[in-house]
Amino acid sequence: MKKILTFLAIAILSCATIFAQETVKITKIDTTSKGIEFGKKKGDSKDVIEIIGKKTTTTNPISIDLSKYEKKEVKIDFYCDILIEGSKNSVNEVIWVVNDFNSGFPEIAKSKVKTGEWSRMSGSKFVSLTGKRQLYIPGNKIDLKNCKIYIKNLEVKITGDNLSGKEEQLKYWLDVPSLKDSLSKHFDYFGLAVTWNNEFEAPEIQEGVKYHANSITMGNEFKPDFIFRWSVPKTFKDFKGQNGKTVKVPNTTLAGFATCEQILQAAKDNGLKMRGHVLVWHSQTPHWFFTENYSTANNAKLVDKETMNARMEWYIKTVLEFVADWEKKNNNGKRIITNWDVVNEACADGASATKWLREDSDWFRVYGNEEFIVNAFRYANKYAPKDVNLVYNDYNCYAGANNKTGGKTNAILKVIDAIQAAPDARIDAVGMQAHVQIDYPSVSGTVSDSFEAAIKKFVAKGLNVQVTELDIANNKQLYSGIKQKQKYHDYFEMFIKNKKTATRKGVEGVTIWGITDNGTWLNALQQYKGHKQYPLLFTEKFECKPAFHGILEAAKK
Repeated sequence: MKKILTFLAIAILSCATIFAQETVKITKIDTTSKGIEFGKKKGDSKDVIEIIGKKTTTTNPISIDLSKYEKKEVKIDFYCDILIEGSKNSVNEVIWVVNDFNSGFPEIAKSKVKTGEWSRMSGSKFVSLTGKRQLYIPGNKIDLKNCKIYIKNLEVKITGDNLSGKEEQLKYWLDVPSLKDSLSKHFDYFGLAVTWNNEFEAPEIQEGVKYHANSITMGNEFKPDFIFRWSVPKTFKDFKGQNGKTVKVPNTTLAGFATCEQILQAAKDNGLKMRGHVLVWHSQTPHWFFTENYSTANNAKLVDKETMNARMEWYIKTVLEFVADWEKKNNNGKRIITNWDVVNEACADGASATKWLREDSDWFRVYGNEEFIVNAFRYANKYAPKDVNLVYNDYNCYAGANNKTGGKTNAILKVIDAIQAAPDARIDAVGMQAHVQIDYPSVSGTVSDSFEAAIKKFVAKGLNVQVTELDIANNKQLYSGIKQKQKYHDYFEMFIKNKKTATRKGVEGVTIWGITDNGTWLNALQQYKGHKQYPLLFTEKFECKPAFHGILEAAKK
């Protein structure tokens, strides 16, 4: 299969070296101390490690050498059975710990071991090995002078990037299992976000996208700025809104529709569905759309609510009818766009019970309340086909999910309540953007910011959830393939646990926000300045990173 992708006119960022992951197993402790014997028999057990405390010659005789993995981020999976005899203590606190001061002496396993009884110890943890380290039992925690210690079934798995020191070739994205096929039993769709120019317009990119996804979201091309093509209309006609208000609206076909037609055709040719993104948004919507006489002057006066209602209705009607007409003429009326983000990011960061909407928005400046959100869903319900899902989409949807009041989760719940209270409005799903970090938020649990808790609250409103813009930033940490793989695995495992079924609402689809790390939007953000991000599934050579395999492993469970 040809793997020449030099056609891409993309500026390649300097990229972290991505290595294949390896796992090594350790089944013996080190023999740097006397008093340790292997292959002993103890009761019915064979191949037991015996440590005779009074014969040992080091303070911490029970240790496992990790020095080969110096300066690596690794995952340690540990278990063993342990028996302590002769101790003066009836219960012994046993800890397996890594002697890495910079990592806070991470405890891998900890247990209360009763003297004279076999106990199972196990644990799993990510550890940064900043030097030549050991995994050991501190000798000062045990009555070494009087006791014998027996260990059996010892297994320590060390998993990390390039543990052998040899670079291994990652697999090309067409030489691995398809993500959409692997996830088909769990979700209605699996999607990738793309842009048109220099990316999805290329047949080679389309080939890979359709192999792994059955849905796409355009990163920019269906946003108002792109639909208007950054130009003020020159001629106008009258439009009478549902509210009876007659307003002037553009009299020509919107310039951005030409690109939209190309995208719809490419989606059809590749058997892909689309998420429409986005109709009503405070960003990437021209300021003149809100001003009297469509003025571009900085001090131009904003229109009143009734005029804005009619303009909004005209815009939503125009875009939705354009898509429906294209589908009718070119796709036998079958849907290409199956979901629309009707309103995007209308809730405030740090929302409170009394101040819960974003106020740095021309939409809010005109309305001062949630009326524009409700009206957007009213108009979308009026003009969208009934088999197209209408979605409220936002970021940080998990903020305050386990709080009774305050936080963005509860702000979104207020939005949902307002929409559902309007008899002619319709909302079918909440879009959770999911621009998350390797260490935040909590995937699940009872902490305030819990992704799973937010899903459950939205589902309780009778809505499905769509994960619309997932990427996992390494934040201010160095990129770690093993850690990112685990995080993608954890998220998808949780999504699958909360998936939509025939009898309940839930997660119905997941979209990854981008294809390769070199094209991620995150590196343009001020918050990551000086810390390059590698948040996606593929390298710039379209090779599968460990994160890709984390999703596959979650899908198989």
